[in-house]
Amino acid sequence: MAVGLGGASTANADYYDGGMPSPKFNVKAVGINDTWVGFLDTGRKNWNNAGAGVSIGRKSNAKATFTAGRYNESWYGLYSPSGWRPVNRVFKIKVNARTLSRDAGSKMTEWSRSTTTHELGHALSLDDNPGTRKASLMKHSRNRATVQKPQAYDVSEVKRIY
Repeated sequence: MAVGLGGASTANADYYDGGMPSPKFNVKAVGINDTWVGFLDTGRKNWNNAGAGVSIGRKSNAKATFTAGRYNESWYGLYSPSGWRPVNRVFKIKVNARTLSRDAGSKMTEWSRSTTTHELGHALSLDDNPGTRKASLMKHSRNRATVQKPQAYDVSEVKRIY
């Protein structure tokens, strides 16, 4: 995740200013097979059903994109925003299948779902590693095999932001 490229804070250090201007937006799947489209759809549903007032759709004409590939870098997922909020903010999410398959062992599906849902959290203005002791999907230290959905803390933060 590229939060260092613009992760300014408001009063709460867990806010990420690279997010979308609204919790309702669409994303397009680009160059991925049905398995990865399924991970994207699961991540969208995880947020849409979390009770945070979120509506993430998947549309073929969306400007925001999601893709996966085997990248040489060591990250699991990378969220890159562009444009100005609120006028023309879009994002690109890349998920690194090479690093996930290297580290996930037999839990590749779970880690992929967790990573996809985490990266969509950045589009909802959530920062990495929030300053809380509560469980959070946004913590890098989470158990990716079991934490695949937004936790109560994540939901409350999205509601607070929007």
